[in-house]
Amino acid sequence: MRLDETLRRAAGLFVELPPEEPKESKAWSVMDAPSPAPKKPVTAPATRTVEQIVRDTPGPNLDEIKPTATSSTPVIDEAGAVNFSSIYALAALPSSPFSAEQVLELLATLPASLPIEAKRATVNVTVNAMAKATGVTSDAIVADASRKLAALTAYAKSYADQATQFITRADAEITALEAEIEQKKRAIDDAKAKQTKMVQACTAESDRLDDVLEFFSLDVHPSKYASNP
Repeated sequence: MRLDETLRRAAGLFVELPPEEPKESKAWSVMDAPSPAPKKPVTAPATRTVEQIVRDTPGPNLDEIKPTATSSTPVIDEAGAVNFSSIYALAALPSSPFSAEQVLELLATLPASLPIEAKRATVNVTVNAMAKATGVTSDAIVADASRKLAALTAYAKSYADQATQFITRADAEITALEAEIEQKKRAIDDAKAKQTKMVQACTAESDRLDDVLEFFSLDVHPSKYASNP
């Protein structure tokens, strides 16, 4: 799946939020309330799209994240590995107390056979345990992953656009150079042909002029008119 398609799909995903805790009712005695209080209806968990969560979380919206590839900020090291942190820095993404990458590391420690609901419960327990100390929330983690996905999508497009422009220019230069090379080859072939013709012509004319010298010279060697010894 292409990056932009992945981002569009991710932005439209629905995230289920835990229901609000019911408020404690005022204490009452049998004398104060002769009849039992009516039961409150069970509230279904609320849902929001990923895009809505990002909008409600401090930081840029998904459509505002547009890092541009520049030669002054290389993101590929000498070994050819991509430094994603550099891309996120270009996008000016806010830091997260518990990043999407840390969630992936946590999930990697869980058994692969563990049901998805159990994995979600484990992550929720971890997030809730860290909430008071770090302020991390599920919303913040969802926003972090979404913004990083948006940054990767925008940067990859910027990089691809620049690479396409470079390739187009390079192809045009190669075509021009190939045409020049062909022209040079034809010029070389023409020069070789003229060289051969010139040497042959000069040799023939030299022979003609030599005949004049031979005619007026003594008939001794090396004259071609000299008698054989």
